[in-house]
Amino acid sequence: MFREGLLDGKRILITGGGTGPGREITAKYLELGAEVWIAGRTA
Repeated sequence: MFREGLLDGKRILITGGGTGPGREITAKYLELGAEVWIAGRTA
């Protein structure tokens, strides 16, 4: 649905990205070329 490299050079902060829907969204952003920072309550 999205073209490869759509988010190249973009930085995205994901809160709650360690599990569940946040984890899936994080994986997709990485596939699209974004630099992803994950914030969560657990290590």
